[in-house]
Amino acid sequence: MNKKQRLVLAIFVPIIILFIALIITNELGYTEITRKEPENSVFRKYFGMTTTIYHKGNSFDWERTWYIWFLSLVFCCIFEYKLFANKKASVNKKYIQK
Repeated sequence: MNKKQRLVLAIFVPIIILFIALIITNELGYTEITRKEPENSVFRKYFGMTTTIYHKGNSFDWERTWYIWFLSLVFCCIFEYKLFANKKASVNKKYIQK
């Protein structure tokens, strides 16, 4: 693999990993917001308030999603290390030791 291919992989694979992590954390980071509102119908108007639940996604809610971000960072680091590891030097060391 030449240097240009390595550079392209070094840029795009971590971006893909981070987008996958963003999708996963968006699903995990939902927050429920409840509030009481009067219903528009006449029947509900006389019997009280209704509870409406809203869902708000937050990918950067660190209390809920820190482990996904940590794992994606670890995967990116491992990929970059394996991509740019000097494989020829390790092969030469094996022959020198024998």
